[in-house]
Amino acid sequence: MGFDAAARTAIAPLCLLPSAEAPALARRRERPSRAIRLSAHHTGAMTGAVSAESSSEMAHLDARSVWIIDGGPNAPRRLPPDEPTCVIAVDRGLAHALRLGLRPHVVVGDFDSVDPGMLARTRDEWPDVVIQRHPPDKAHSDLDLALSFAWGLDPDQIAVVSGAGGRLDHLLTSVSLLARPCYAAMPLVAYVSDSVVRSATAAMSMELNASDGDLLTLLAVGGTARVQTVGLRWNLAAAMPLRSAASLGLSNEFIEPTAEVRVAAGTVLALQTHGKPLS
Repeated sequence: MGFDAAARTAIAPLCLLPSAEAPALARRRERPSRAIRLSAHHTGAMTGAVSAESSSEMAHLDARSVWIIDGGPNAPRRLPPDEPTCVIAVDRGLAHALRLGLRPHVVVGDFDSVDPGMLARTRDEWPDVVIQRHPPDKAHSDLDLALSFAWGLDPDQIAVVSGAGGRLDHLLTSVSLLARPCYAAMPLVAYVSDSVVRSATAAMSMELNASDGDLLTLLAVGGTARVQTVGLRWNLAAAMPLRSAASLGLSNEFIEPTAEVRVAAGTVLALQTHGKPLS
């Protein structure tokens, strides 16, 4: 599933949180050294943020492969196959990132769960780390803020890495965020515990590998979707509505090494899980 620049521009307002300034939408995809080129308009002060960085302070970030390490209570179990070029730690996700041997480039959140000493040591070891502190009384979750921040970097790909666990409402909200149209139009993959999650919206398709999970669940988000699939035991036809909050798309099975999911209407979450737990 490739990056759709036209879709990104069209749905940009849907992805801009009140806590962040609008990014420059007309950026060249080919940029010198493939480093991030953010406009001063985007990298200016974030409403309610204690620390804000100038564009010059953020120019070192490399958005080819952005990993967002979630701050859930459990350590991540699955990691993306590619190495990250930019690591965004979400609050307590800083501890997870460091335990994984990752160098954090950005730390985002209200810092209610991050260890203050660990944060201080991180700033000492990497003085160029970008700190985005938000007040606890805010309208968006820490992961929501991190996704919006990452989206503004104009990345080539984003991976959300989460060990899940903790509160059910947090988990449901975090997975639902992936279905926001601006994220569905990007090459965004989430590794949530043992599962791999992707999203797609109308006129998009996903090519899924059975190696990510031999069981596939398709969930319509925000209304009825119409989906056509190829390579599954029970293929769906576009004429068959996939309704929101319905179980029609639950626990399908791969019969080929790859399967294709074409979304004719609506927005769909694709969740892959192995029939047997990963060791």
